Amino acid sequence: MLWRYLEVSRYYSNMDGLLRAQFAYPAITFRHTVAPSADMPSSLYPLNLVQTDVDTIYDLGVTDGTAAAQSTTHTAELSQYFMLKKKMDKRVRGGVTFDSFMTMKEAGEFDSDNSLFEDKQMQAMFLQ
Repeated sequence: MLWRYLEVSRYYSNMDGLLRAQFAYPAITFRHTVAPSADMPSSLYPLNLVQTDVDTIYDLGVTDGTAAAQSTTHTAELSQYFMLKKKMDKRVRGGVTFDSFMTMKEAGEFDSDNSLFEDKQMQAMFLQ
């Protein structure tokens, strides 16, 4: 359970960092967010990977980087999702994943704008 907690905690911490950067620099367009789409090989000992593990990590990076570069709206949608999660919006509570959020957004349940960036409460939360 500790490893899973650390994995989830690190992910949400990184997303929080992205949102903080977006609030701190509102004139900047954050175009791409690249994250591993699959588990990467690891080892209990630092830098103790075999060549096939390194090749797997490299291939995953190329695949994920290419996919991120092809999407023009992924970062904005990801930011909107995590802002709604952080604000505890009722529509994204109870295990709503990013994929579920995207399905709901395509069905018209969410606006396409990121008006949460103008929300004073959200600004105070991220710019402390």
